[in-house]
Order: sequence, then structure tokens, then C-alpha cells
Amino acid sequence: MDAKLIVATIGVVFGVSGWATFLYNHITHIPKIKGRIFSPIIGKMVNEGKEITTLLYYLYLTNNRKTAVRAFNYEMKVFFMDGTVENLERVYGSNITDLTFQWLDNTVIDPNLKENLIYKKQQAIDVKEPLHGFVMFAGSEELYKKQEEIESYELTVIDVFNKRHIIKESILDNKVNLYLLSDLADFELPPNTPSM
Repeated sequence: MDAKLIVATIGVVFGVSGWATFLYNHITHIPKIKGRIFSPIIGKMVNEGKEITTLLYYLYLTNNRKTAVRAFNYEMKVFFMDGTVENLERVYGSNITDLTFQWLDNTVIDPNLKENLIYKKQQAIDVKEPLHGFVMFAGSEELYKKQEEIESYELTVIDVFNKRHIIKESILDNKVNLYLLSDLADFELPPNTPSM
């Protein structure tokens, strides 16, 4: 090999590696939110004289990339075994912080929503520190009766740059253990509360 060919080869290798490094850095800085959707606490509520189904989800979100990003809003879809889909409405406002919920054996639990609403936390979603908390959605009155037919959930996290991050969770993969949920959300459970 002559010296010109060696110098040309080295130049090409350095040029390609420079572009590869640039591309790698660009890709790893684009936020990519991943996470878990804990099975919801499902209940009923009356809103403007109409009964609706409420779904209180606990979200555990992390970022697979280097750049932290803030969540701006959340959307949720519920998929049923018969192939139908229901788009849920997001419940806004601070009036939901006073709600209590009944668990399987009619045990009343207070999930401390005042401290645990995910959108009230002043924190970005980062690779090193996950963002987790509750968010409430509302659906049709029929949804309460069809809760045994739910197959999966689809959460869309909309970040401040209006990028949509989609997280899908099968009902089989996310049966909630109430004790794990109380540890994550830091709320007290009454003695002898069943876990599932």
C-alpha cells in the first residue's frame, strides 16, 4: 500500500466516524418516554347530573434518552375484548384531591391525591429519575359495567414540544398490588387490606 492510499483511508474513516458520532448524539438526545400504567382504581361519580365512570391510574414514567423533558398532557384509550375502543376524557382541577376510594372488600382508601397527582409535580421525566403519580380520566357510564371486558390501555404522554409518546399495557401485565402502589405513592392502607 502506498502512503496516499493509507492517508485517504484514514481520512474516510475519521470522516465517517465523525458523522456517526454526530448522528448518535442527535438520536440519544431526542426524548423517548417509556413506563408503566398501573391498573386503575375504577369508580363512579356524578358530573352535572350525569353518572360517569372514573379511572384513577398510577403512572410510572421514565425517559430512555439523555435529555429530560416535561409532560404537558395525557390521553388514555381503553381497548375491549370485543375490539371496541373508548377514548377517555382527562379530569382536570383540584377538586379531585378530596376523593376517597373503595377497594375490593369495600375498604376505604385515601391515595393522598393532594401530594400524588402527577401533573402537580414540578419535575421533568429523566433517565435518572422517574416521574410517577396519579392521573384521573372519565368514561361512559357503561364502562363501569364493562370493566371485566377491558383488554388493554393506551396512554399518550404529550410533552412540551407536542411530541406524543405512546405506552401500551395489557390488562394481564398490570394487575395492581395495592401494597406496592401504597409504597410508590406513599399513602397509608388500613390494616388487613387485601392486596389484589
